[in-house]
Amino acid sequence: MSNMDRRGFIGALGLAAAMGGGLGAVASAARLPMTAEGGDGGTITLQPSGKDDTAAIQEAIDHCITAKVGLRLSSGVFHISRTLRIDTCVDMSIVGMGHANPSGTDGWAQMGRTTGTCLRWNGMAGGTMLLIKSSMWPTISGLFFDAANSAGVCIQMHTVPGWPTSGVRLREITVSQATVAGIQFETPNLPHGDNTDVSDFETILLDRCAVGIRVCNDQSVGHYWRRIDNSFCPVGVEFLQGGEVVIEKTGQAGSGSADAAFFRTHGGGENAAVIKLDGIHIEYGMVFDSRNTFGAVVVLLSGIQDSRTDTNTPPLCMFGDQTTATVLASQLKGVLVASPKASVTLIGCTHITGSVSRPVRKLVQGTKKVHVL
Repeated sequence: MSNMDRRGFIGALGLAAAMGGGLGAVASAARLPMTAEGGDGGTITLQPSGKDDTAAIQEAIDHCITAKVGLRLSSGVFHISRTLRIDTCVDMSIVGMGHANPSGTDGWAQMGRTTGTCLRWNGMAGGTMLLIKSSMWPTISGLFFDAANSAGVCIQMHTVPGWPTSGVRLREITVSQATVAGIQFETPNLPHGDNTDVSDFETILLDRCAVGIRVCNDQSVGHYWRRIDNSFCPVGVEFLQGGEVVIEKTGQAGSGSADAAFFRTHGGGENAAVIKLDGIHIEYGMVFDSRNTFGAVVVLLSGIQDSRTDTNTPPLCMFGDQTTATVLASQLKGVLVASPKASVTLIGCTHITGSVSRPVRKLVQGTKKVHVL
């Protein structure tokens, strides 16, 4: 199935579900081991127990899928010891009370919040906190996922042959301390070609994960993400395969390693192309790194605010042989390092070293394919 056919099929499924599915009945408190109460006629609400909440949340998810109602998680800490699953459904939603850190120095009060909802991992090392499998248009919002330096992945998108996972919507989510990736689309070396694509993210904080967001499937295309902030992750966003992504209002702030990258392409595939990063605020590390990519990558970087104090290292961007890049910015402090075959176009750029303005062409090192507009 082509990407165009696939998206039409997915859209038709979502429309049919919206027209044909009702809100269904509200779950009764007696069926759930935790407190459940009717919400607005289309939700049930769970309270944390202070013990292991895995079974109660999973039972509530399964009921909500069947009854076509949403799940609301109240403020507090829910303890999770096994993977929670959203499996084979359309338009499932899980809504919490906020995604601020409940225990750090940047706690809820300091972030202007007195409430929030945390899912904290207490299970086996390397586990997955939430698995979204073969589901269309699920919405997850207002949650703090604490992997506790133990869980491998906070949120995993997975698909099976003939039934893709598509249209995942994340709103106000923090993924913290995952040992593999905070958010992962599929797993590496997927044996089949079905897709985990067309995602829509807004206000995502990537906090101290090995990788913030990782995309592993070469059919994973059509991503539109807004306000993605990376804090202390060595790699913010990594595309092992996949492409066609737009990210607006991004940031890499805090104190991190010098070679940390906000966006890294590593690998490639038939769709490893067309990457747009807009409204970038960077305080450490690099914006973009495509050195280890095979297959064409077209990247547009615009609105860069280079606030780094180190004016020499690391480079602002590192472009590989397969990369064609356009950079729109002003007062860039680091250089752009490009392989000989890479092509770079500069628009409205000023190269600043200390308090001295350098020639714009010296922004780019390693290739003669430099265009200044």
